[in-house]
Amino acid sequence: MELHDEFYGFFERVRHNLDFISLSSDLRRNNISHYIYFVATGNIKLITCTDSYISLKNHRRLVKVNGCSCSELTREAARRIFSGESTYEQFYTELAHAGVFKWVVDLHSLTRSYWSKDNYLLHSENILSPVSLNEAVA
Repeated sequence: MELHDEFYGFFERVRHNLDFISLSSDLRRNNISHYIYFVATGNIKLITCTDSYISLKNHRRLVKVNGCSCSELTREAARRIFSGESTYEQFYTELAHAGVFKWVVDLHSLTRSYWSKDNYLLHSENILSPVSLNEAVA
């Protein structure tokens, strides 16, 4: 239970200070390879380097995720949070409005991907420098 509380603390801290780089480092140090953040509930599934799972339940209000997804709104919400223009609360509210069901962070490839309810990739970006992977290739 102690490790569970530590992981929960990592995510609570990032909700307040928006230091996603430190979150990534803390998770990698604890052998986490991926995590999935579910927008509607705020629940998080951590996947370890040995492919086991740790689930973190959030006790915040439910957020209704729009049934219609929009890549442009997703990119804009990501740009706003990583430029410091919005709070964490605004970020996941904007993602819900954009139709983002979940985001997945791969701590090995250092990518964050946003997915719709129908499992359509809406946007993908680099964790260290949140630039769209599509823009980085161009």
